Amino acid sequence: MGSTSIFRRGARTVLAACAVAAALPALAQDADLLVRHTIVSAGADGVKRTTEFSERVVRRQDQVWVERIVPAGWHSAAEHAAGDHGHRHLDVAAAARWIRRDAATGKPALRLASAEDKVLVDVAPTDYGNVGFDGSWMAAYHLIDPASLKGLQESGTRGDLTTYVSREPGRALTVVWNRKLQLPVSVESSQGPSSRKTVVQVQPIRPAPWDATAAYQKKDYSDYLD
Repeated sequence: MGSTSIFRRGARTVLAACAVAAALPALAQDADLLVRHTIVSAGADGVKRTTEFSERVVRRQDQVWVERIVPAGWHSAAEHAAGDHGHRHLDVAAAARWIRRDAATGKPALRLASAEDKVLVDVAPTDYGNVGFDGSWMAAYHLIDPASLKGLQESGTRGDLTTYVSREPGRALTVVWNRKLQLPVSVESSQGPSSRKTVVQVQPIRPAPWDATAAYQKKDYSDYLD
């Protein structure tokens, strides 16, 4: 193959990489967040059930860490280890999600991190649904996909905050968006008697949690499938 052909092929590769990079949105500033969720579900039996939980979210450049906050004493390591005659199962709800974006393609890669088991678990895209991950980098990085705001009506702005709303018969959605941080500070939705509310609070920046995983054992999600 001649040097001219090699040059042309190399130039096309560089241009393609530049095009992908240009298509990716600019990164927002680093953030440590406390995210509180309240879900009210109304059953056909006439009973309303309220679920509350909180998450720690850490955002750094091309990495996001989402960790369920479990109060001390609520999660027993002894109970976790006792199941199935010593065969340990991964506690997906308790494990943190470590999502990293490939700088060249923009695609996310998911790992589950278990501080209890000191293990990192690589999850293939085909298994994302099994662990409740939708595969969206934008939704992970911004908590909701910013593109979803285009379908809402802007109802007011105050400082860095813009409120977006959607009202339809039997359902409503309100998003308060922080333009500086590029994430919502609150999301409230309702459909009939059921509702969901998410409140986001900015926390002081702390060391990245993935720094503590250097010595963790590496596994694949398939290792936990029976």
